[in-house]
Amino acid sequence: MSVGDPGFPIPVPDQDTRPFWDGCRRGELLIQRCGACGKWLWQPRPICSSCQTPDPTWTQVSGDGAIASWTVLRPPTLPAFAAMVPFVVLLVTLDEGVRLLGYLVDDAGRVLTTDGGAEGVRTGRRVRLRFHDQAGTILPCWTLAD
Repeated sequence: MSVGDPGFPIPVPDQDTRPFWDGCRRGELLIQRCGACGKWLWQPRPICSSCQTPDPTWTQVSGDGAIASWTVLRPPTLPAFAAMVPFVVLLVTLDEGVRLLGYLVDDAGRVLTTDGGAEGVRTGRRVRLRFHDQAGTILPCWTLAD
């Protein structure tokens, strides 16, 4: 990742991560899956970390899951995040077992300015995938399921 000053940290897609970021731009969450052993892989890589089979397959997933952990970001923070704080960052365990980080957002994908209390954020709570445009980069994020 590179950091613009005072911009948001922006991921730089490479050979291994480009399909993930391309999928996010299309509104699809893609995760690698090994064709030989069936293991879901995160972080993206050229071979399966379990059985060493090359070329895992990018597979679209629903993105639904449950909160494994969460935290609230408060000031001080990078200048680009100053107008957003406080906000919640979730560690989500997807139904496929892969864990990803993302913001707590509303149904439209806007980051919520909250400490999570009013929304009832808690470990184990179900979440649904949304996407958030942050400075031209489309990020997977989550909203609380009803």
